[in-house]
Amino acid sequence: MNEIKALCKVYLVNTLSNKFVFLFNLVLPTIYFLYKNIKYLSQPKVAFSHQTMMVISYFWAYIIMVTLLNNVIVAIISQRENGFYKQLFFIVGSKWKILIANFLVQLVILNGELLIFNLVVIGVTRNVHISLLIAGMIATLSVAVPVTFISSLLFLLKVKIESINVLVSILLFVLFITMNLPKSYAMGDLLTLLNPITYIVDTSYQLLSFFFNHVIQGAVTARLGIVTIIYLVIGWFAISKLTVHSIVDRV
Repeated sequence: MNEIKALCKVYLVNTLSNKFVFLFNLVLPTIYFLYKNIKYLSQPKVAFSHQTMMVISYFWAYIIMVTLLNNVIVAIISQRENGFYKQLFFIVGSKWKILIANFLVQLVILNGELLIFNLVVIGVTRNVHISLLIAGMIATLSVAVPVTFISSLLFLLKVKIESINVLVSILLFVLFITMNLPKSYAMGDLLTLLNPITYIVDTSYQLLSFFFNHVIQGAVTARLGIVTIIYLVIGWFAISKLTVHSIVDRV
């Protein structure tokens, strides 16, 4: 436990020293939200309708996915390729402790990012509702582990550090493009949820519907549960195959 606390301090300092990542994780989506919804500043209080909750869910999905990819998965891959990950592994002797420490730090940061974004939403809609803040926190805690696990599949790729950011950008583009594919049957819904962006959006929307409309869709919740288990199983396999050696060492 003391080793994880020490690693958390290392990752916290490292993350805060690289403030550029917050440009993509928080600043750009927040600016885009303001740009698309600036008209509401001159209108009466905006209610949290179905459309409003869907829009918020999409922005949450972007912030959560990009933060976890950049600050957890890509960070570990980059540290592995430059040798820092191997040094930490030799000190603590466990890749799980390294991953858990980094994940915990990023989870705190992610909650802070969503808090800031949700305060901006409240400011734009002038609808002060504490449920929005609570739903955002629960959504983060609900999806962070499964999404990190499924994203760990990137650990299995033999990708050089120079190419990983390009690969992640392409991956995000594909995920956002394919998330709106037609869902004509139950299995189609399940397969669509295997897209982590859709998984986050649907989870977020279910939580917002529960807090604002007191509605729970049993079928959707069941599918989300199945997908969660699939993510955890796949992720456990991927993380177990994570090596401390860089591509150069393995060639």
